[in-house]
Amino acid sequence: MIDTKLFENINIDKSFIAKIFQFDIRKLETTDGVEISQYCTALGQYLIYLKYQTNKTKVELSRKKRVLEGVINQRLTPDLIKKFGNKTNAVSDIMKNSKSIDNLQKEIEPLQDELMLLDGLDKTISELIAVFKRELTRRDNELYTIRQERR
Repeated sequence: MIDTKLFENINIDKSFIAKIFQFDIRKLETTDGVEISQYCTALGQYLIYLKYQTNKTKVELSRKKRVLEGVINQRLTPDLIKKFGNKTNAVSDIMKNSKSIDNLQKEIEPLQDELMLLDGLDKTISELIAVFKRELTRRDNELYTIRQERR
């Protein structure tokens, strides 16, 4: 079994990550290669952190949804379904008239919103890492070409 506690100890320098996201592309040519490599490494670590935090949110959301379903199923009786004509209407009535279900919904919605905001962000960060790596490769190729021309 994987020790998930390892991921809780990831130390993210949020100010450094913010600096990377605010990077002025006009300064790319004058930015040292070591600094660009640090950007790649920091963003890679941030991706691990982001994925772990996203997964934690997904687990919490899943737990709350299971509790919600359990509460609804507990209150959903054949008589209630009969009273409202179908299961959908009966569930709607249960959700509308229950404070505990309303509270669960209020806990679930921000988690869903958070996941929506995070959706695709990992791919965007991966693309940023790739851009920085391509710049390092471009510099290496340029340096190689210059050396070859001097021979």
